[in-house]
Amino acid sequence: MKYENAKNILPEKLLEEVQKYAAGKVIYIPKKEASKGWGEASGYRDRLNKRNAMICNRYSAGHSILEIAEEFYLSPETIKKLVYGKKVSLPMFSPTINSAESYASQGLGEEWVRTYLSSMEKEIPDYASYFMSELVRIPIRLINNENDKKINIEAEDFYDIPLIVIYENRSFSVPYQQEYIQFLKQKKTNAHYAFVFARNEEYGFFWNNFGKNFKR
Repeated sequence: MKYENAKNILPEKLLEEVQKYAAGKVIYIPKKEASKGWGEASGYRDRLNKRNAMICNRYSAGHSILEIAEEFYLSPETIKKLVYGKKVSLPMFSPTINSAESYASQGLGEEWVRTYLSSMEKEIPDYASYFMSELVRIPIRLINNENDKKINIEAEDFYDIPLIVIYENRSFSVPYQQEYIQFLKQKKTNAHYAFVFARNEEYGFFWNNFGKNFKR
């Protein structure tokens, strides 16, 4: 870095003021940063972009303009402008771990779960009642399944899908993927990627007792 004598740069009166605080010292004066707009500084813009991405994803998944408007408390005209006139960069959805990772890396893990369960015509967990984890690797031994009956399923019958795990009453279950968890246990899989939904009132116990078992 090149140093210059302040008296060759600063006006005399300003130099006198600087000398009161830093005479004889080598100081660095940073460039003035452009001020951030309110939306950027508060995080509002980021939340808005995520909301718009979710709206476009709902539309691409086949939901009607009116359904989306009711869900997000917006007018149908606003929804039309978003889905018809604005390009939103969304990851490509597929029922795979790679797709789930792409969504999760943009803070859209909930949207991946919603789209996946909707494609199976399954009810989505109430996000207000559960804490949803990031995409983690959960030990298969922790998960209960309804029966241990052996199933005759070939590996190619399954995609490489994350598990949707529910933690409540101090127990892990996979209500949406019973055959899949049985398949993983038959294959003696040690751990598998999952989104874990823990009941809000049980989250403290869940994290203190099991959090260390999960790897990202």
